[in-house]
Amino acid sequence: MPSASFTYDELTVGLTRSFRRSITEEDIDDFGRLSGDVSPLHTSDAYASAQTQYPRRLAHGMHLASLVSCLVGMHLPGFRGVCLSLSFDFVQPVYAGQEVEVTGEVVSKQAPTRTIVLRTCVLAGGAVCVKGRAIVRVLDSDPVPE
Repeated sequence: MPSASFTYDELTVGLTRSFRRSITEEDIDDFGRLSGDVSPLHTSDAYASAQTQYPRRLAHGMHLASLVSCLVGMHLPGFRGVCLSLSFDFVQPVYAGQEVEVTGEVVSKQAPTRTIVLRTCVLAGGAVCVKGRAIVRVLDSDPVPE
């Protein structure tokens, strides 16, 4: 997937970018192994359906939130972006087999620090699952040939 390459000056308030990703059983298992969070809420359909209000195991909220890293580094602003601060509210669960849409919108710019504030959102089936805010520094850099 090629990275976007917005410069600070090219970014405007209201600019939005998004991408879609399907969440799989393997994604949930892999995130559990990588993060160390192998709670039965994320690993066991039987536990989730018998012991919680959820019908089956959930995708990790932080897995969904981590997709904002992809948004910043690949889409808005792209390879020039460095996350300085992220905050999230987890609104509703996502399950394996669902497709999510990750969106970001530039809501403000601060020229002295070359930072932007993004409103971020992860949706599944049109419903908000994770909403948040990202503060991103936009570097003044060019790609380096490999």
